[in-house]
Amino acid sequence: MPPEAPQPPATPRKSRTGLYVGIACGCLLLIAVVIAVAGAGLWMFSRDSGEDGPTTGPSTSESSTEVPSDEPTEEPTEEPTDEVTEDPTDEPTDEPTEAPSDDSTNMAHFEAEASAPEEGTTLDTGSETMTSANGKYIGVKVLLTNTGDRGIALDLDRFTFLDVDGTEYQLMHGVFSTIGPIEPGEEASAELYADVPEDAELEAVTYNPASGPGGQSVSIPVG
Repeated sequence: MPPEAPQPPATPRKSRTGLYVGIACGCLLLIAVVIAVAGAGLWMFSRDSGEDGPTTGPSTSESSTEVPSDEPTEEPTEEPTDEVTEDPTDEPTDEPTEAPSDDSTNMAHFEAEASAPEEGTTLDTGSETMTSANGKYIGVKVLLTNTGDRGIALDLDRFTFLDVDGTEYQLMHGVFSTIGPIEPGEEASAELYADVPEDAELEAVTYNPASGPGGQSVSIPVG
């Protein structure tokens, strides 16, 4: 009997290792894609939130501009107002108020001359003879001419005698060529007397031409 033919070798079983490796790689790739998509989403979200942040910053910096706006408005308004109001108001108000008052109320236009003084221990007034109580009588004749446009006074209270040492003597007797004020263009004379000390030396006669209260006296030298 012939020998049996040898049996063919058994077909080896196919290994599934490659399939498992492919599935694992696919899962890893899917996970990587998911992670990439998630990362991209987070990056876009963080970018949007980063752009919103700076918008609030400038708004606060603009409000900070209100702080320096207070300082420049106060300084320039105070300094010029003090200097401008003080200087021009003081000087012009003093000078013009004094000069016109003297010229319009106190001064009058007239011409005057006084004679040399006469002295004696007695005085004949025409109605009586008086004797000096202080030492002597001094008499002076004054001639007045009104060269202005208003009357000037003529009475005893408007005259005094002035000594060389500055002493003033009140008059005790006078004789006038007219009664009342001297009208414009007219002239009048006044004989004036005072009782003075023995050593008195007359320098001038003072005269106030104002016909009313006040007025300014002028000095008329004697001789």
